[in-house]
Amino acid sequence: MVLFFTVWLNICSLFFAHPAYTSITDMDVDAQRGIVVFNIRIFVDDLETILHNKYDVDGWIGTPKEHRDSRRLLKEYVNERFSITVNNGEKLDLVTDSMTISNEEEPMMWFYMKGAANQSIRSIEVENRLLTDFFANQKNLVIISTGRNEREKGYDLNRRNYKFELSL
Repeated sequence: MVLFFTVWLNICSLFFAHPAYTSITDMDVDAQRGIVVFNIRIFVDDLETILHNKYDVDGWIGTPKEHRDSRRLLKEYVNERFSITVNNGEKLDLVTDSMTISNEEEPMMWFYMKGAANQSIRSIEVENRLLTDFFANQKNLVIISTGRNEREKGYDLNRRNYKFELSL
């Protein structure tokens, strides 16, 4: 599933600026240790729209003109619009390990993040409202792996359907 969406995004970027507003989150949950590790990919031009419209900053992400506060503001935005709650109430403190930009024709920023629970994880709720405040047709794909011998589960989130819960 991950490969399909990655190929789809790359093919679409060859023919269009980018045809849809999309983010992709790949998430690994270690329920025993209470750890969630994930990455979020978002088109750079969409992030520049956020910087301009929400923070009145021209970001020029990944260029010498990049605003000095761009990355701090983007981390703030992601933490405001993306959250993980475990065991019916413990909201994880999400830490951004790093942010990188892909070298594609239509570059994407990768946010590498993690969160740790106070105990093992029995259930997880993911809320992803990234970019839905600016793009009515925003799609946020979340692919989650629990590390057990199960297949990955995928969730297609949007402005109206922006969260899901999964029992582990």
